[in-house]
Amino acid sequence: MEKDVQLQAQSIPRLIVSLSAPAILSLLVNSINMAIDRIFVARGVGTMALSAVTISLGVYLILQGFSLLIAAGSSISIALRLGKNDKEGAEKIIGISMMLSVLLSLALTAAGLVFLKPLLTLYGANSENIGFAVKYSTVIVAGAVFFVLAQNTNNLLKGMGYAKRAFVNFVISIVINAVLNPIFIFVFKMGIIGSALATVIGNIVCTVLAIQFLCSKKSMAQMKIQNIGLNRSFVKEITTTGIPACIMQLALSLVSLTFNHVAAAHGGNTSVAAYGIIYSVIMLVYMPIMGLGQGIQPIFGYNYSSGNYDRVKQTLDYAMVYATIFSVISFGIIELFSGQIAALFSGSGSSELISMASRGMRLFCIMLPVVGIQMIGANYFQYIGKVKQSVILIALRQLILLIPLVVILPKWFQLTGIWIATPVSDFISFVITAVLVYQEIKLINQFSAGDSQSGGKTG
Repeated sequence: MEKDVQLQAQSIPRLIVSLSAPAILSLLVNSINMAIDRIFVARGVGTMALSAVTISLGVYLILQGFSLLIAAGSSISIALRLGKNDKEGAEKIIGISMMLSVLLSLALTAAGLVFLKPLLTLYGANSENIGFAVKYSTVIVAGAVFFVLAQNTNNLLKGMGYAKRAFVNFVISIVINAVLNPIFIFVFKMGIIGSALATVIGNIVCTVLAIQFLCSKKSMAQMKIQNIGLNRSFVKEITTTGIPACIMQLALSLVSLTFNHVAAAHGGNTSVAAYGIIYSVIMLVYMPIMGLGQGIQPIFGYNYSSGNYDRVKQTLDYAMVYATIFSVISFGIIELFSGQIAALFSGSGSSELISMASRGMRLFCIMLPVVGIQMIGANYFQYIGKVKQSVILIALRQLILLIPLVVILPKWFQLTGIWIATPVSDFISFVITAVLVYQEIKLINQFSAGDSQSGGKTG
């Protein structure tokens, strides 16, 4: 029960660092790895292949969105169960989430392979890059079962507070991917297929390592064969809790679709490649903030369900401060060095691509200093089980505001309109999130003072 003691007694700053650092590093390493993959593809296969990987991102985000329906849901559910000392329920969560992962991934693979070419066309593939996009996405979709299982098993570890173990699993898989990528592309001449295959092999390794730990006595709750199956109430609990994370990723996929088409209409494949560069860079900022959110999840879940509202408020305060500091620093780096960053992704040294990506990057990131507060705020509502507020905040920023802005603004500002759509959406979402978080803090203060014994459980 050492983990329980840490979650309810250890100082919040120290606890945030110990739990978030592995998650931040793992997601940051993943973002760096994705960026390196694109550099290898651009330099080893060509700029057109880079645009194909950008197109294929939409398919990848669909897979990730549905995988998070289970992964995020089971991670949050297991944290809440363990917060109530319900080990039996936590172990059922593990078993049922494993079965859901396999069934979902098989369905995604079947549907993906059947509709892959029309789907890629929908996401903006054209006669010049469709061949590359089909080759890359076919391998990714065929290996979906390992991707979904890797997401779920590692998120289960994070939900139980084993962030360091999840980090080790992930880093090992990333290292394997990073090593195999150039070998497959440059040595075995496998081209873009080699890049996708390296990713799948990395997911296999991550899955095996996580399952091995879940089956051991070191785990607070173990994976047991008798718990692998389906139970209506548990399935509903997992999927309902995972809806916000799922919506966020599917919204990102829809955003990717919109950006691809609008960018192509205003600048051709070069602007699509520029968006791919900008996306790779912005993920280097978003992923650490998301990692911070993942790291504090068990702190929120355990202490909220246990009624330790002072610790919940402290965690929220510190997390928002840390996220804001990181966002401001990232903003400064991007604004100062956007040209040098864009040049790293230019396989042919195209001055047009570098100029377009550099300018777009600076505009895209104008509101970065406030993004951390919005993201942590949305995560907070999800982690304490207030799904409605979380869904609203996530959908507002990624779906309700951003997509219409991406479509409308270029009509007046051309390519510039595409790049400024995101900061406009970020600012509006930040204001609304700040209002909801302020109201929530007032409620937490009431709970802490003993004014309410049950009001904090409503949502």
